[in-house]
Amino acid sequence: MACNEPKKTVTNSADYNKYLSQTEGNDKLQFAKNELDFWTTKFDKAPNQSTFLTKMAGANNQLFEITGQIEFLNSADVQLAKATEMRSHKSASLERSLAKTRITQHRFLEAKQSLMIADSLGEQKLTTQKMLFDVEMELGNYKESEILLSQIGAEEDFDYLIRLAKWLDYKGNTSGAISKLELALTKADNENLKLWLYSNLGDFYGHVGNINQSYSHYLKALAIDPHYLYALKGIAWINFSHENNVEEAERIITFLEAKHAAPDYLLLRSEIAKFKGDLISEKSLKKEYISKVSQPAYGDMYNAYLVTLLENDPQKALALAKKEVSNRPTPQSYQLLSWALCQNGNNAEALSIAEIQVKGKTFEPKSLFHLAEVYKLNGKDEKVKELKLALEDSFYEVGPNVAHTIIKL
Repeated sequence: MACNEPKKTVTNSADYNKYLSQTEGNDKLQFAKNELDFWTTKFDKAPNQSTFLTKMAGANNQLFEITGQIEFLNSADVQLAKATEMRSHKSASLERSLAKTRITQHRFLEAKQSLMIADSLGEQKLTTQKMLFDVEMELGNYKESEILLSQIGAEEDFDYLIRLAKWLDYKGNTSGAISKLELALTKADNENLKLWLYSNLGDFYGHVGNINQSYSHYLKALAIDPHYLYALKGIAWINFSHENNVEEAERIITFLEAKHAAPDYLLLRSEIAKFKGDLISEKSLKKEYISKVSQPAYGDMYNAYLVTLLENDPQKALALAKKEVSNRPTPQSYQLLSWALCQNGNNAEALSIAEIQVKGKTFEPKSLFHLAEVYKLNGKDEKVKELKLALEDSFYEVGPNVAHTIIKL
């Protein structure tokens, strides 16, 4: 959809106002706090019990998910690492739990190490292989992922379907991915699985430009869990990117910030400020975001975002891009490296990397946008035109600011 085409209003604040005016506490939050206190007390009295550590880690992971406070996630990692050592790395389930936490921390290579240990132990091998598929995808090891996908199930298997959806999306077949997630929905046997599916379908329908279905699925997620903030963030994005209703988007974000400590809202606010033409606020919010996610507690979780934000420090951006490629050698990471090389004046090297490692290997819109920028700087105008045409259907996903830049390429 071109930026100047009229856009049909999809959202209605009456649909979700009740989720923005909650006065009651989040039962899940209080339960997790109680669990952490209970198991911490138990562990303090019997510090040789690894089971107590795993219970503490489970509560900390849940607290991170609910509050966005990074300290909870890092505590869970420390506790699980200690528990695996106490069990002499002989528990496959513990290794999987540690891997899951490290996936959240974007420590994918370390997560793979834990899963390889779990796989060697043989306990619930299929469960381990499903997680290995996830990690290999994150690491850009697509041949290994395809082999694992063929081994982990059949069409009627829920876990197979959601991974097949991920594979199809990677291959650029997002519509096919949606059909597999919809099929998985018919097999979801509990509310948590349905919640996960509704939120993912909300994202995927947005990627293909079906904003009505995207909005509908975010509302379905909220109907299951009124405290599911991820869905509210998705609705804020619809207000901003599809409807250009910045006031409503900011109203939702204000609520989210009061409930959840994730840095992501700062970046979204900076995008809105730029759209409004408030360049002073945009710069201030971006600076605050960079400062926050650069803190050691976040590790490498936000490196991919930082690379393109450090335009005023191209050498640091290049160093982070190289680190991201080392941690996670995906086409998206190589595109960040290519873009960062251009920022440092190494256009020819950037083009070579883009041609070998990126072209035809990712359909992710922001990667294609940066690829177009690399082509532009190398005078490859015909290739820029091709990418601009391919990106026209992604304007909602990338947001109005990037869409405007794409049009001007």
